[in-house]
Amino acid sequence: MPATTITSKLSERAAETPDGVALRYKAGGRWQDITWADYGSTVTRAGAAFRALGVQPGDRVAVLSGNRPEWHFADMACMSIGGVTVPVYASNSPEQVAHIVGHSGATVAVVEDGDQLAKVTKMRSDLKRLEKVVVIDPSGIDSAEGVAISWPDFLASSSSSEPLASGTGPGGDDLATFVYTSGTTGSPKGVMLTHGNLWWTCVSTETLFEGRMQGARTISYLPLSHIAERMLSHLLQIYYGSQTWFAESRDTLIEDMKACRPTYFFAVPRVWEKLYSGIQGRLAETDPKAPKTRLARRAIAVGEKVAQAEQRAVERGGALADAKVPLGVRAQHVVLDKAVLRKVRAALGLDECGLPLSAAAPLNPALVWFFHSIGLKIAEGYGQSEDTGPTAWNPPSAPKVGTVGLPFPGCEVRVVDDGEILVKGGNVTSGYYNDDDATAELIDGEGWMHSGDIGVIDDNGYIRITDRKKDLIITAGGKNIAPQEIEGRIQIHPLVSQVVAVGDRLPYVTALVTLDEEAALKWGKEQGIHGDLASVASHERMLQEIKSAIEDVNKGLARAETVKKFRVLERDFDQDSNEVTPTLKIRRRHINQAYQDVINDMYRDGSPEAASAQAQ
Repeated sequence: MPATTITSKLSERAAETPDGVALRYKAGGRWQDITWADYGSTVTRAGAAFRALGVQPGDRVAVLSGNRPEWHFADMACMSIGGVTVPVYASNSPEQVAHIVGHSGATVAVVEDGDQLAKVTKMRSDLKRLEKVVVIDPSGIDSAEGVAISWPDFLASSSSSEPLASGTGPGGDDLATFVYTSGTTGSPKGVMLTHGNLWWTCVSTETLFEGRMQGARTISYLPLSHIAERMLSHLLQIYYGSQTWFAESRDTLIEDMKACRPTYFFAVPRVWEKLYSGIQGRLAETDPKAPKTRLARRAIAVGEKVAQAEQRAVERGGALADAKVPLGVRAQHVVLDKAVLRKVRAALGLDECGLPLSAAAPLNPALVWFFHSIGLKIAEGYGQSEDTGPTAWNPPSAPKVGTVGLPFPGCEVRVVDDGEILVKGGNVTSGYYNDDDATAELIDGEGWMHSGDIGVIDDNGYIRITDRKKDLIITAGGKNIAPQEIEGRIQIHPLVSQVVAVGDRLPYVTALVTLDEEAALKWGKEQGIHGDLASVASHERMLQEIKSAIEDVNKGLARAETVKKFRVLERDFDQDSNEVTPTLKIRRRHINQAYQDVINDMYRDGSPEAASAQAQ
């Protein structure tokens, strides 16, 4: 009988391709293989072990770990016996961990190591339903008063348990997971997703990805608690029988990508920005008159001409392959791609990547153009945990720059009078766990999910997101302004890390700017400015550099949108201060509150001055 859930698909994979490599991870500096047979048998044992711990259908199991094979095993084992997996970001504080584990009512938690166990132990008195904690890497850990059990002992405990009988697995209507939102506007809410939601989404990607996932490879490095990473490097990997490699760490990502050479690669905008800055930084370090530098810039310029022709084809309703590129340009591009651009892609580990993907936040169109020019045709997508990840995605054969693509296959998408995007589809949640009020706000009486995002749909059906509904700035003069558009334009500067535009119910727009520490310190050294990031941020030359960048951005904005004053902050926003989410999206409300004095100072005299600068 064909698989109808992702858990039954894993059993199918293990039976049909037992010797195929499913997962790869590093141990002792060498890549190790896990076959589909290994994967399936470990999940079967772990499922029996969960049952031995008393996990029943509908019970919740929290997973608090970085990306590693055991994350996949625990997730699939829990779901295969009818349990509900509750992913928790490994970067969360003890209090955040306690909120999710406690709110979900998890009875068992799987944690990575002593550091994660300490978070649970610290908040143990608040976790009334938690009975056992399984520790994947128990090095140097005591028994934690009998609560903790090591992963090897956990698996060994399954020997006395009967394997799950055939045909008794979960059905499509059964809950599979709670995905807690990253909480940019308040406490995380538990999105309830069923096995049907997960399976429907997997099946629908067949149309989207145009047959590019068979025999594919990807690298897992973004938090698996994020629905997009979980779908792309975990659940879809099972669905298509592709291969997932686990990056050893964020610091070794490029090195690991060169080893993996992923055929599809998902990154959030912050990662694409880092890759872009790295390429631009290397170009800036070379002699502009050197033959190699001139050749590289020529290759990128020719690549941009090809990308422009491709986009004109997409604008006409065609695909990239329909581009009308002059023969001379085409010939130059073939030569320069082989001589230069392919090497640039190889330096990133992306020389075999035919499916570069971006989502989770808007990606600056200028960056998309750049990557298209060097041969990485980024397909941007859009969605949220509440619809299992995708609302819309650009088809790989016809991605349109500046949009998030067409409605996800099988989804209905419409824009209502106030500009909000509404969604219907088999991927849409039934609501938030134990939160009827929030569920009523999310899904209306006709079954439409309200995304909270503002957007437009063009004549070809492509969707463009303009901003979050709750983030819109309405100035004292009544002008509606989308802050993300302003922020993205400033953020492309290589010295800038994050930007928060301010101006709601205020007379003009201002901005808080943070610096990219590595780039700023290097720039400071070149300028003869010594000291830490705060010293560089407050230096007059840095303020003038950022002021010039903002003035350039202002030239392309409507008058009401222009940034009149800004402050360069002495440090970047970070998760420890609750200023960004684990996927590096800014928590706008928290930042506005934390820097209220700084913001007030920019409006103190009530008179705007174009790009007035000051450090803070």
